Amino acid sequence: MTRKHSISRYSATGVRTAPLLLVALLLASSTQTLANSEGSSMWQDARIGVNGGTLGALVIPLSNETTYTEVSMNASDMYPVVEVYTATWCENCVITENALDEAIGDSDVMRIHYHRHWLESMDPFGSNATEERWVSVYGEASTSIGGAPRLAPTTVFDGERMHIGKIPSSSSLSNDYATSLAAGQSSGLGGSPTHLTVMAYDSAEGVMLFSWDIGLLGPIGGCCLTLTPWLLLVEDSASFPEGTNGLGDYQHVLHDAIELEELEGTASVHVPPTWDGDDMSAVLIIDWSTEQGKSECCFPRLPGPGVAAASLCLIVALLPSRRER
Repeated sequence: MTRKHSISRYSATGVRTAPLLLVALLLASSTQTLANSEGSSMWQDARIGVNGGTLGALVIPLSNETTYTEVSMNASDMYPVVEVYTATWCENCVITENALDEAIGDSDVMRIHYHRHWLESMDPFGSNATEERWVSVYGEASTSIGGAPRLAPTTVFDGERMHIGKIPSSSSLSNDYATSLAAGQSSGLGGSPTHLTVMAYDSAEGVMLFSWDIGLLGPIGGCCLTLTPWLLLVEDSASFPEGTNGLGDYQHVLHDAIELEELEGTASVHVPPTWDGDDMSAVLIIDWSTEQGKSECCFPRLPGPGVAAASLCLIVALLPSRRER
């Protein structure tokens, strides 16, 4: 009898507290929706016709003395990627890059700066390969938003969120960027560590042997998910006093972009010479994508707060009738 009495008291308490829990869930749902709405108004989708982005980056500093070096990270721990389209004559790029510096602060972020190269006479950086990656990945969205596939300045966070130009959408450009950076990549992938290895360097020929293994767990085979690894060669800083935007030293300069055909393999890569110094880095990034409207086949998600609240409504409605029986 004592046991039955205890259960009855617990049920009554649950019925009284359920409305409070329901209100909390509804408030959480509306707050989250408002936050997403306010955030998404600060940027545009960086890819059109596909759900996708960039998982993150693994980085290995290279030098003339590099022999065997290996780095390994889980996808969830890889550095967030910020890609910038810029030029040495672009004065607005100085404004956006200063705002980006402020937004990033001391955070661990991999910045990659693409310099205008095609039909360009004033900027010595960049290459056909860097232009091809930018246009193939972001050109359609850039054209849709700004009217051309290559616009300086353009800033892309996690391969998902695009900001074109220097005009802020919120109180400041740095706030736009900080909000976009905080949103993070949305793939939901984690899994076993991803590896990048530099096995040898022939300084006479400028060739390095790279090995990589993207050890992600999840329903990759036969799924609508596509993973595309890229090996990027980025110079930390390159001096060009002739640049007309006054920066003089240009950071995170992307010299080459190599699409890797497999999720695991080894390749000999010609490493371009640095502009000055000995500060080249090898950066492995992983682009991900799913067919539009089919992300659920790869990423089953828990119901959002709104769904949970609606479900709780049904449960609460059923509780009294079940207790009366």
